[in-house]
Amino acid sequence: YVTYWFCLFSEFQMFSLPSFQKRRRRIDRSMIGEPTNFVHTAHVGSGDLFSGMNSVS
Repeated sequence: YVTYWFCLFSEFQMFSLPSFQKRRRRIDRSMIGEPTNFVHTAHVGSGDLFSGMNSVS
């Protein structure tokens, strides 16, 4: 149901906007602000991704 609504909405947008407005505007560094309410909860590094695979053998 959600997929159907998204497709319907996407098609509506595609036909209702002129072609120059369909392209997304490119984002640069000046448009990105500092994080707000940032809380570091975990770290995943390259060694953390496969550390659990040793016990699978």
